[in-house]
Amino acid sequence: MIYITSIYEDTITHQVMLKIYDYFGQFSESKAIPCYGKGKIKKRIKAYNNAAQYGYYFVIADLDNEYKCAPLLIKGWLPGIRSSQLLFRIAVHEIESWLLADRENFAAFFSISNKLIPLEPDKVKDPKSTVISLSKKSRKREIREAIHPIDDYASIGPEYNTKLRIFVHDFWDINSARRNSPSLDKTMKSLEKITHNLSGGKMP
Repeated sequence: MIYITSIYEDTITHQVMLKIYDYFGQFSESKAIPCYGKGKIKKRIKAYNNAAQYGYYFVIADLDNEYKCAPLLIKGWLPGIRSSQLLFRIAVHEIESWLLADRENFAAFFSISNKLIPLEPDKVKDPKSTVISLSKKSRKREIREAIHPIDDYASIGPEYNTKLRIFVHDFWDINSARRNSPSLDKTMKSLEKITHNLSGGKMP
């Protein structure tokens, strides 16, 4: 078993990480560190890199619009040598893009046509807003009311996190999603490399 510390921005990202661990069956979360925003991750990333000398650390941050691409963000936050046990990955542009990438299951769960879902979710600049906009077209009233903000003061609906957490845990297909999201695919390959190395195998 590979014990790993999870560092993440929000609840949905943590659920994605747990789903990824289950996918491999070789990872066990030893500690969860919620940061609730990119700022804390950026501030602490060098400390996580140092701590990774003693164990695996898995960090996921959203690209948003701070940098043009994931490599520039990683180099900007953490210049120099990175520990081989620090998995610092970027969701392009937000974690919701990885969920949209499983187009068939997303459409079924949220009761919308899969024709409405972007073919290349990593190119969507604001995936969270896309999820909210798609929810308006749902054939289920409970989805519309759960995901869409109730007023101008709310950024997400009252059960946004709850619904997406259920989707990730019970319906999200990683293999389907990684085919449509290069940033997710790169993340999966970085973990696959660890499992192959520790099992004495070689990457294909």
